[in-house]
Amino acid sequence: MRSSVAIIFSLSLFSCGTPALPPSGTLAPNQSTSRSMTSAQSIQHLVLIKLKDKNDRAALEEDCNAKLSSIPGVVEFSLARPIDIGRKNVDGDYDVAIYVGFPSTNAYKNYLVHPDHLALVSAWKEKFQSMRIYDFGN
Repeated sequence: MRSSVAIIFSLSLFSCGTPALPPSGTLAPNQSTSRSMTSAQSIQHLVLIKLKDKNDRAALEEDCNAKLSSIPGVVEFSLARPIDIGRKNVDGDYDVAIYVGFPSTNAYKNYLVHPDHLALVSAWKEKFQSMRIYDFGN
């Protein structure tokens, strides 16, 4: 439950931080809907993984907990599985959601090249049917 709440909260932050379009539906001159990353910007990293074999889910979660949660710079970490509460417009087409929060862009960049992260990706990528990655910041 706590993991699901963290993901929902993080996604709600993302939607609240998106610049609004002017009433005409077009951007004003020099206005952009994307922000460049700065080293002071906190980063939220969400990965949705669909496995080729759902029986691998527990092993993936165990490996993620062991390798990813303790990488320096990680300030938030949680794993979750999709839930179905009957909402047809909710995308549950994944097996494992991984949420990782970082205090800065630099911490996130260091995480991406950390040996534990690289080892996990290398060991598991062939077992993924698909992987969707969402990065957002505030």
